Amino acid sequence: VVSTQSTGGGVVIVLVSVISALGVTSYAGLPTTLIVIEVIPFLILAVGVDNVYIMVQGIQKIITEKIEREETLSPGAIRGILSSMMRDVFPAMILSSLCQMVAFALGSLSFMPSVQNFAYNATIALLMNFVLQSTVFLILIRLDLLRQLSGRLDVLCCVKTKISKPDRGPTKWFIEEYWSKYLLFNKWIPAFVLIFFGCFTIANVMLIPDLKLGLEPTMALPSDSYLLNYYDIAYTDYRIGPGMSFVFKSRDGSPLNVYEEKTYGELISNKNSLLNTITKYGESAEFQYISGRGSSFMKVFSEDWLESEPCCWNNGDNFCSSIKDRDGCSVCPTKNMTSDTKYKYLQWFISDIPRTDGSGCSKGGAVSYSNSAKFSSSNRSVISGRFTSDHGVLSTSQAFITARQQALHLADEVNSNNKIVQVYAYSSFYPYYEQYDTILRECAVNLVVTIIATFIVALLLLGFQLHAALCVMLSVTMCAVDMIGSMVYLDIPLNAISLVNLLLSVGIAVEFSANIVQAYTTSKETGRANKARQALRKTGPAIVSGIAMTNFVGVIVLAAAKSQLFVVFYFRMFFTINVLCVAHTIIFLPAFLAFIGD
Repeated sequence: VVSTQSTGGGVVIVLVSVISALGVTSYAGLPTTLIVIEVIPFLILAVGVDNVYIMVQGIQKIITEKIEREETLSPGAIRGILSSMMRDVFPAMILSSLCQMVAFALGSLSFMPSVQNFAYNATIALLMNFVLQSTVFLILIRLDLLRQLSGRLDVLCCVKTKISKPDRGPTKWFIEEYWSKYLLFNKWIPAFVLIFFGCFTIANVMLIPDLKLGLEPTMALPSDSYLLNYYDIAYTDYRIGPGMSFVFKSRDGSPLNVYEEKTYGELISNKNSLLNTITKYGESAEFQYISGRGSSFMKVFSEDWLESEPCCWNNGDNFCSSIKDRDGCSVCPTKNMTSDTKYKYLQWFISDIPRTDGSGCSKGGAVSYSNSAKFSSSNRSVISGRFTSDHGVLSTSQAFITARQQALHLADEVNSNNKIVQVYAYSSFYPYYEQYDTILRECAVNLVVTIIATFIVALLLLGFQLHAALCVMLSVTMCAVDMIGSMVYLDIPLNAISLVNLLLSVGIAVEFSANIVQAYTTSKETGRANKARQALRKTGPAIVSGIAMTNFVGVIVLAAAKSQLFVVFYFRMFFTINVLCVAHTIIFLPAFLAFIGD
């Protein structure tokens, strides 16, 4: 049997394809990310091993037919065997590979860097895999055929034996003798299958609005990590969340005279000023993730440092800090201050180091406000500044997403109520959660573009057989929709990792669906049911064997991972992708083709 050397060589080709893709993208300056390292091998393994099984089973079929016709098998027959196999299986390989490469190439147009990087690597890896399977793997098959037709055993090749008919194997036997017969036994069974899968897809569509967003920080930690205790304490005992800043500058880019009446009102004193809006939001139950403890360097300077305590001392134009000897210094005059005097005192306040022993000024701004204002070159105005506040306790990804949205809404309200300053909200975690503003749109656009590209390529390569291209698109679309719905009840949130996995599901669904539809369109049987049965017998064993022997085994191992990141996004999601793609390929698609294939 053509098995060990050929299939082992196929797996090596998968490995070489992945390494080649990483080398090309690294040479181009693209980063190698965790998503690429963990998802690309799974994709190429699913596609590559499926093609390997199809080619090997094509060889076995030809050898079986020659033995049954009692033809002489010798090394001289290898060219004819390979030619027959290539005519039989290569059109389907070209169709599925080109569909996937075009789909992933278009995925690189995404605005998300993680999706772009995945799409580049996937496209190059698929191209390398197809080229190597079309050249190197054929050489490996030829060498193995020489071994087989010389009557030598698979592993102990020095031992000769009689050439026998290849064993069908349990998967091929089950699909040919039972599954293909009973699934398409009469018209009612395909009708029931279509109704079941249709209802299942509709139910998953209804679940899509409940899809969660985010990635919990604890998911990336091993189950025995000490940081889990930190997060538990932070979520249960902390009473305040991350700090946030509201950065302001003038709308026209010119320096601000913050003590000019209108500007001061927009920032501090008006009803809709920045400081009062922060307080209003913090006291509102609707905006529970903003604490309301707004802090302004201008307010602390004017009401605390300058007036309430004897903090401002000077010796002429020199500031006398409370942490130093104040001999020869006097309290700063604060009556009838000019604008230049206020700015001079403000800079003294920002450089003043507070004392904590109760013997001096504790309101100095060097610790809390040293970076709260950027002064113009003349030191008589402010180019930009910031007010500070705090978020509430944030214990989930959804809380972080909502907190950021609330802060941005606050900044938008301030901007809509004034014409002098422009305000931006910022916190240290905002860059990591900005992706969730557009991830739903990115997900929809990427899936729609890849599925439409698949349809167009299938339509061209199937000889403009519209019904066949629509069958491929329908199966791929249902796989993607069912996977999104499954994410809801499997508690898998949508983020960059799961978005890439969804694109992966499209690639695997294309691989399986294109093979069976191409086999259906080239079948010489008469009648839809007979053509679907022959297509299932031809491609079903390779699909099931490839998945069972490679993907399922590799995925099940991940169930024992200590990190929830691997359990959720790589075991749970990959396993579901495999089940859905196989189910739609060997259950739904044959039934659909038998029912309304033409």
